[in-house]
Amino acid sequence: MKFGNLLKKELRELITKQAIISMVFTMALLIFMGQIMGGAMEEGFDTSKITLCNQDDSEFTAEVLKKIEDSQTTEINYVTFESDDYAAELERLDIKNAVIIPQGYGESITVKKEPALIKFVSTMSTAGIASSMSTISGSDVISRIQTVCMNEIMSENYGLTEDDIALIREPMTTVEYTVNNGKTAQVSASALGAITMMQSMIAPFAIFFLLLMASQMIMTAISTEKIDKTLETLLSAPVSRMTVLSAKMVAAVISALLNALFMIVGFALYMVGMMGSAVNEISTTDMSNVDVSAVSEGVTGVGQAMAELGIALTPMSYVLFALQLFFTIAIGLAISLILGAMATDVKSVQTLTMPIMIAVMIPFFITMFMDVNSMSAVFKFVVYAIPFTHTYMALSNLMNGNMLIFWGGLAYQIIFFAVCMFLAVKMFTTDKLFTMSFSTDSASKKRGKKTLSNEQ
Repeated sequence: MKFGNLLKKELRELITKQAIISMVFTMALLIFMGQIMGGAMEEGFDTSKITLCNQDDSEFTAEVLKKIEDSQTTEINYVTFESDDYAAELERLDIKNAVIIPQGYGESITVKKEPALIKFVSTMSTAGIASSMSTISGSDVISRIQTVCMNEIMSENYGLTEDDIALIREPMTTVEYTVNNGKTAQVSASALGAITMMQSMIAPFAIFFLLLMASQMIMTAISTEKIDKTLETLLSAPVSRMTVLSAKMVAAVISALLNALFMIVGFALYMVGMMGSAVNEISTTDMSNVDVSAVSEGVTGVGQAMAELGIALTPMSYVLFALQLFFTIAIGLAISLILGAMATDVKSVQTLTMPIMIAVMIPFFITMFMDVNSMSAVFKFVVYAIPFTHTYMALSNLMNGNMLIFWGGLAYQIIFFAVCMFLAVKMFTTDKLFTMSFSTDSASKKRGKKTLSNEQ
């Protein structure tokens, strides 16, 4: 009952109305940013409509544009430029970009037998990413016009049929196989890579935020109680110090999980909002020229392929990952207890947070962009010595069957946690909790000098 009351007290101090509002605001901000970025990317990747100014009256150009319209994949919005002042024309027509086919385009290709000139005019309104999207879509539109022109040239000049042209453009069909753990599946490695990349991104972000939030909260709570002299009163109450210590750690874990939940949900929806349009664009790529009948037999679905290759995560894999995540958070909390007890002012709390932040960020960036096992022995030893590294690599090790590395990392974390907890318990059960200090305040240094001079 005493533990329950202490836990409620700690939760009331950590999960306040202001904290909940901050969590909701952060999640809403991420979702809002994702929608804005998604809208900008959708507009930039949208090639279903072309704003086109046709200044050439040749039959060749007319036939090319007719072929594009007949394909029913692109809608052409014809405009007329009255001058070469493109800035004024774009403003007059209230458009952001336009493709210009100048006079003589068809003649250059059919008569002069030389590359023709085509123009693309685009407005750059800002220096952000969104402003460059129109250039991407413009390049795709011009590429589409070029493809139709090439088909017309090969058909008229060389008498090639549509089948001949299709064969020239697609002279071979690629069948992709992926090999992993000595097993083979007929599936694209890029498709598997997209799934594993998302898993390898979400998990590190979750671990990163959990560690930072849990450590920051418990360190702030301990240091604040020590500074306000309420910790002495709490520890002098008729309750064991281990109960007090346990209540603080459990409350910090619950609060950190709640923060991480809002953060991860917001980040996931941010990624969905930002990348949804790009994924749809890729998924709707025109495959009409590809003879899929020749390769459809034996092609494996992504989910089935992951199971065949032994890289699919089972329920037991998630249990093992949760176990390692638990010890990771426990290590961060144990270290935070020790560092928080050393703080004597607000500035020292911020300074003492840095070692944990550095220890969390180093493996976070290394495991996201590099393969630790491919590093030299010295760097590998240094990275593996950081206990948080093993949790960042847990999902990858479980997916690829590197169980020796997984169990070795888990054993190392258990030993590391035991040592940290031993030091934390020893500190809380002795008067070292009140004598340990780390201060960056110049005033405290002056007070120390003044006391020393008075003693002299």
